Amino acid sequence: MLRIVVAAAALAACIAVGAPSRPWSVVEPADRSETRQEFRPAITQIDGQSTRNPAESQTLEPGPHKVTIRFETGRVQQSSSEVSREVEIAGQPCTRYRIAARRTGGTSWEPKVYTEKIGECARQFK
Repeated sequence: MLRIVVAAAALAACIAVGAPSRPWSVVEPADRSETRQEFRPAITQIDGQSTRNPAESQTLEPGPHKVTIRFETGRVQQSSSEVSREVEIAGQPCTRYRIAARRTGGTSWEPKVYTEKIGECARQFK
């Protein structure tokens, strides 16, 4: 449901200001998956700049980016290095990057990045 609302808002923004003039990339938190033991992290920074809302998709210019994600396992005294991780994204045109926090055992976790093409962007910028 949240994705539908976000997509509708993005579409409305495009209509209001016109279609994008060049390809774009998107980075967003992945959905929770009990089967894969993955959880939804917060995207707190992109290239050292804080994001407006860590739970929403972030549109990026294609190119390399450093994305900082945060995920707390519930352990009481975690260090900041256990809570935050930096992920390097290649930022290919017309590509969506979904980042999950994957449990690796106990309270340990690692970032997992999934990619998919953005259909509307790929169609517009063949």
